[in-house]
Amino acid sequence: MVARHPVRLVCVDLGGVVIRIRRTLEESLHAVGVPGYLLESISDDERRSVHAHAALHQRGEHDYKAFVEHAYSVFGGRLDRETLLAAHDAILADEYPGVAHALGAIRATGAMTACLSNTNDRHWEALVRLPAFAAIEHQHASHLLGLEKPGEAIYRAFERKVGVVGSDILFLDDLGDNCVAARACGWHAVRIDHERDTASQIIAAARAHGVAV
Repeated sequence: MVARHPVRLVCVDLGGVVIRIRRTLEESLHAVGVPGYLLESISDDERRSVHAHAALHQRGEHDYKAFVEHAYSVFGGRLDRETLLAAHDAILADEYPGVAHALGAIRATGAMTACLSNTNDRHWEALVRLPAFAAIEHQHASHLLGLEKPGEAIYRAFERKVGVVGSDILFLDDLGDNCVAARACGWHAVRIDHERDTASQIIAAARAHGVAV
């Protein structure tokens, strides 16, 4: 069913929508060759501590060097700094096929495009080099705004930055909590299945909300 009033802006999350990501600490460490016995030695407390510091990192409160140093301390030197940085970089995998074209097609209709992602300084440097970024007009992220999803404040800050009200925004994210929070702010939101073709889901959602793509 097509929305009665077309949205003016299509906003995408990055990880899980534009680019594949490795979703666990162990998956990222495995990708850079950390052996199984070391992965199995990671405790729940260590995992929680690294994740807590990652939240500070993605709010821009620390840079990637501080994040790596914290992780090095958490693991008591069992993993060296170079490996930890490589694993941090390995969270980002490859851009989903067709996403750059899908976002370009949406922008060609006259609709605005944007991103709003929970990320960090190190990953942002890699993300902005993706082909899809050429089709993203308004580029916003947690570490730049000092806020993170699913907190209401980041959605309101985004509205102020782009000058568009929530009812004119279609938001596409792979996490349900982020979509729920967007809807609570008056946005339209569609959850993207990161295990399927995301480009076709982006196009389908845009069409369902009145974008003639």
